[in-house]
Amino acid sequence: MTAQIGKVFVSHSSSDKGFVDRLVADLASREIPVWYDKFDLRVGDSVTGGINEGLSQSKYFLIVLSKASVLSRWVTEELNAALMHQVAIGGTFLLPVLVEDCDVPPLLKHRRYADFRVNYDSGLGELLGVWGKDRAASVVADNKPLYPWPDISKSNADFIYLYSTRFDKFFRMDWDLSATADQTIDYIVDTLKLPWNKDVPELGMKWSFSYKLIFNDQGIGLSKALCDAGLSSGCVLKMGINGTYEDVWENELKEMWDGSKMYEVMSAMAREAQLKENIRNRGPLNSSRLRELSNSCFSHV
Repeated sequence: MTAQIGKVFVSHSSSDKGFVDRLVADLASREIPVWYDKFDLRVGDSVTGGINEGLSQSKYFLIVLSKASVLSRWVTEELNAALMHQVAIGGTFLLPVLVEDCDVPPLLKHRRYADFRVNYDSGLGELLGVWGKDRAASVVADNKPLYPWPDISKSNADFIYLYSTRFDKFFRMDWDLSATADQTIDYIVDTLKLPWNKDVPELGMKWSFSYKLIFNDQGIGLSKALCDAGLSSGCVLKMGINGTYEDVWENELKEMWDGSKMYEVMSAMAREAQLKENIRNRGPLNSSRLRELSNSCFSHV
């Protein structure tokens, strides 16, 4: 089944209506849903309310860059709103479309754009290529919803798709493919705030995690550059996560009477009873339960 493309919000200046009309028609003919004020705002509608609703419903924010649009107050506000949405929720991709030479806003200067300045068809091909890669990559990840990488400071000249069943999210990640696997792992762990270690005192457990990168079902050596492992822009990279745990309650129970520690007998007996009750209440730690508990350490992603 082909993955569906999310709605595209089109931000533009009224001076560029002719170009935008043509672009929207071309996207619609390829079954790419578009939020376009000409079609989605009716007489009497609140303009700001309609725009905010359109942004909240959209997965892609397409901004048409022209001399007129970069001076437009509405376009600037829509861009800022989309950036805030991307940072806060992680739900909107930015797609700059350049139709003529102009002063590109600082927020977008480091972003790759579809270039329509010389030839419309080549620009359209660049734009459709992004969605083509998104669709193909989503199939590899069992059609999981695609999320933008939560770091808009990176250039998207090169990007990869990142997936792990542990955090069960599928990202398009802007990244320099000359980086090593070790550098990439450190960056991913830091950006997504993944744990290296995690104490779960309410369950009497301590977890430790290690990470590896997998491409075409092969692990990538930590010192190897991604490009040397065969990755190019738009490839799907999987992240393997291995978790091991220490059973703090069981360990304490075993050590209570082995002679290595001194306890006051009555308090030790009370502590032993409490530990046994905790372990009963926690339930059996079979493989499926352990995986569930391990995965819960990534529920914030």
